[in-house]
Amino acid sequence: MKTRLSPIEIALKELPPEGREFNYTRETGELTEALKDLVGLNDYKVSFLLTPVGNAYNLKGTLETSLDQECSLCAIDFKFPIRQDLHEVLVVQKPLNKGDQQTKANHAHEWVASGPDYIILDSEAFAVADYIHEAIALAEPIRPLGKPGCDITCENLTEPMKKWIVQPGASPTDPIKTNPFLV
Repeated sequence: MKTRLSPIEIALKELPPEGREFNYTRETGELTEALKDLVGLNDYKVSFLLTPVGNAYNLKGTLETSLDQECSLCAIDFKFPIRQDLHEVLVVQKPLNKGDQQTKANHAHEWVASGPDYIILDSEAFAVADYIHEAIALAEPIRPLGKPGCDITCENLTEPMKKWIVQPGASPTDPIKTNPFLV
């Protein structure tokens, strides 16, 4: 059995004052099982520094991987690269009791995309696998395109369309293709 270089659940109270760096790759294998539904057999590299800051914890690092995708226009398979900077402030807060309420006003940090975001934890344990899984899932495109300029003129789209769409004025020697909507 491989020795784990970085834990998948971090006890935040045990971090030294200068923080600790955590690294995860396919070779070390800590996150492979948790990420297999998203990254498949693609390599991944996660590296971050987790530092105590008062009663919170600062997480700063990078995430690199690629996802197996299919172009939403021409249906070719391609690898969608993900390179994401991670910057979060982890705040440990007791869960709300029954009947408690919490409201949230607009905060100035939400106006700046380059600043850190925050995550409220209900315990001193930080589940790295869950966090990285969600970061990758949020980076997955809703409508993936095989190349940056992919549009209706894509050669991968026009060739299959010529096979399946009957053009007006087609010659009688062309095979008959029925259209179910011609009723």
